[in-house]
Amino acid sequence: LPSFRGTGPNVPGFGADQTFNNRLISIQDIHSFHPKLTNELHLGYAFNSNNTLPQEPVTDAEVGISRANSSALPGLSLIRIAPAAGGVIIGTPTSVSPTRVFVGTLADSLTILRGRHTLSTGAEIRFNGVNFTAQTFTRGQIDFQSFHDFLTGATQVSTFGSGLTDRSQRAWDYNFFVQDDWKLSPSLTVNLGLRYELDLPVYDTRGRLATFDPALYVPRVQNGVPIGPPVGGFVQAGNAISSLALPSTAKRSKYVIGSIDPNNLAPRIGFAYALLPSSLLVLRGGYGVYYSRPTFAYASASAQLPPTFILGVRNGAPFDTPFFDVPAQNQFPTFVPPIPLAGPAFDRGLHTPYVQQYNVSLETALAKNLVLQTAYVGASSRKLFRQVAINQAQLASPQNPVTNVVTGQVFTMDSPADAQLRAPLQGVSINGFSLTESSADSSYNSLQVTVIAKPSNRAQFLAAYTYAKSLDNASGIGGGAGISGVVNTGAVNDSSPILGDQNDPRANRGPSDFDRTHRFVFSYVWEIPNPVFTEQSGPGRLAFWNWQSSAILTAMSGLPIDIEDTGAGSLYGLANGANPLARPSLIAGIACKNATQDALAGYFFNPTVFARRVVLTGQAIPSSGGIARASAAGTDIGDVGRNCLRGPRQINLDLSLAKLFPVFESRAFEFRTEFFNLFNHPNFANPISNLNALVASGGRIDPTTGQVLNAGNFGRIISTSNNPRIVQFSLKFNF
Repeated sequence: LPSFRGTGPNVPGFGADQTFNNRLISIQDIHSFHPKLTNELHLGYAFNSNNTLPQEPVTDAEVGISRANSSALPGLSLIRIAPAAGGVIIGTPTSVSPTRVFVGTLADSLTILRGRHTLSTGAEIRFNGVNFTAQTFTRGQIDFQSFHDFLTGATQVSTFGSGLTDRSQRAWDYNFFVQDDWKLSPSLTVNLGLRYELDLPVYDTRGRLATFDPALYVPRVQNGVPIGPPVGGFVQAGNAISSLALPSTAKRSKYVIGSIDPNNLAPRIGFAYALLPSSLLVLRGGYGVYYSRPTFAYASASAQLPPTFILGVRNGAPFDTPFFDVPAQNQFPTFVPPIPLAGPAFDRGLHTPYVQQYNVSLETALAKNLVLQTAYVGASSRKLFRQVAINQAQLASPQNPVTNVVTGQVFTMDSPADAQLRAPLQGVSINGFSLTESSADSSYNSLQVTVIAKPSNRAQFLAAYTYAKSLDNASGIGGGAGISGVVNTGAVNDSSPILGDQNDPRANRGPSDFDRTHRFVFSYVWEIPNPVFTEQSGPGRLAFWNWQSSAILTAMSGLPIDIEDTGAGSLYGLANGANPLARPSLIAGIACKNATQDALAGYFFNPTVFARRVVLTGQAIPSSGGIARASAAGTDIGDVGRNCLRGPRQINLDLSLAKLFPVFESRAFEFRTEFFNLFNHPNFANPISNLNALVASGGRIDPTTGQVLNAGNFGRIISTSNNPRIVQFSLKFNF
């Protein structure tokens, strides 16, 4: 089943043929000019190819769906029935992207020994490339809120894309470092270093890279009414070939991004100090700044934007004609009115993300073969990527009226129907358009305790415990409900959507999606002693000698649970999109931490403590502080904090047994038996945490108060997060 990040079917019948082709070449030359001067030269090339061909047992035409490109791209649109509640997904995956990735590396480093100093310096050049065909939503996606809606043909959201899908993206990296390991005394060593990284932005060899810059926005008007996409705001790469460049579109550098971010200096400092003789007590510490090249994801995702592509999102479209009519592929690049701008653009002010890492540890020998290490490890990251729905509607009030920039219409009250007209960008989707910004940050703090025991040359034991907390305002990959076999399906590699007020940087701050408060790992490697009674027996030595055993026990806290609601935020235009952009509220007098108390039978948490923030006609909108009022009933953004609950804990034991059959002194056969999840212990995934999922599973809410009356599957666990017991046999020949 080709379900990658939740973009494919979850039942048999709509498979795909996938071919993976990986190659790696590495050459290293180490040359010693003399004992105190050594040079290392590295050459490397890596190639990874992923070709995906979807199987098409059913076509749109056979079930009565009209799609403009069905003759060129046969198959069935991806149909998702109650996706928030773990419903059935059939059809062709929305992301069919044959991809060829390659990286070439040239690196050289020189090491000099001079007195108490070990000096190192080096440089590296890396050339990164990816060629792909981004068939994203080119066969369409149709969402139904419930199975009843599917039977009656009442669609919720339909998404369809078409255009030029081929890309050849490239990026260069230039790195340089100097380091001095200085042994000040027999008991004290200091490490000083400086690294410089110039990670140039991504570009396309034919100039097909484009984005949308809100600073250049000019609305499109037809008969006095704003329509999409806007006339101004789109930016094309300056190296666009003549057949792809539109005269009316702004041109910038081939990177489109405004700056190459050239100031990436990364200092490093560390020390190791033996507090007692014979290194029985050692204090270590370090600090460093580390830059992280962004993946190509932000540029690849922008392949869904005009003028080389069009992505159309419709709400409540007819089932037989769910998609916009779009031009043939050979007519691009072009703009297609009146389809509103949708898709993931990237901010032209993107910077290279970086993290400051710091640690201090104390290591002591409790006995001859027993070592204890206690450490504080922390990190603080800045300029991380996140996706922001920047076109969130503004709330209007008599004190702060909102004027539509095209029609001049003035709003002093708010309703879901006029949310689009109150948005700052006309002709741009509110919940279907996002801008990837380098505006996220994170922090990590942990206490780490490790015990290593080596009672003999045949055995080693390790026990490690970590008590940690990671906080951020956007995570790339993390928890989420266990409904699709992947985590945080809205994430795009190194970026993620945010929920709540899109204009409030702190609205989405909370525990990271991948945060684990407690984590304990115990492992051992043991060469089982040869029994003495078999020394004089050939069959006995064959049966009982040369056995090895190893195991890993992992126990950890559950992942955070983010309570979401795709039905919330309609007064802001955030509701009923393909991905949640808002959260519900808690009933009066209840804190989120109390939601797991007195949970109903069959539920992981008590769903009745959550409520959709319904605002009736004439009522004040709570998130406005009571200033703005609703001219028609709608829903507000809730006040539940991000990731306020914790999912089920996880525990797993893997065990292996190996038997060696020596042939010669340096050659032996090795037969291994490996048990994954030895005790077949089920680890449960997070429960369904989208309040709107109750609509799809027979539940209901009070239309006046928004309180949950029947939770349906909201709060239920419907899947596990690990495999059952797997036993694997392998035979190796070591020489």
